[in-house]
Amino acid sequence: MKKNVVITVRGLQPEVDADEPIEVISAGTYMRKENTHYLSYEEADESGNITNNRIKITDKSVEMVKKGAVATQMIFLLGEKQYACYATPFGDLTLGITTKTISVKEDGESLTTNLRYGLEINGEHVSDCQLDVEVHVCGV
Repeated sequence: MKKNVVITVRGLQPEVDADEPIEVISAGTYMRKENTHYLSYEEADESGNITNNRIKITDKSVEMVKKGAVATQMIFLLGEKQYACYATPFGDLTLGITTKTISVKEDGESLTTNLRYGLEINGEHVSDCQLDVEVHVCGV
């Protein structure tokens, strides 16, 4: 059963800008099927362009799919390096993602997922990154 939720996605690249996390807070939907969590939400950029986002979370992997002004399918597999094309209006980037930790915690009507990973862009190490996703059921 789908639930209406508030989703907060917070990303930080300490080696690039330690004081400026990127944060998106959006209404969305949440569904759990067996041991997998599914999130869906929209975000708008500064120009008003909409990107549809889907996140699939398990204990050992996180998959993020973006479709819209920015398009990508990033897969975070614990202890593995994955590659993704990150398509932007300014051109495509090849990302290398090495997932170091995945933590998933459920607490009643909320879900928190924390990722720590190394990020390469076009073959060059850019930063060790953090990505935190918090989900809260609306009205709780």
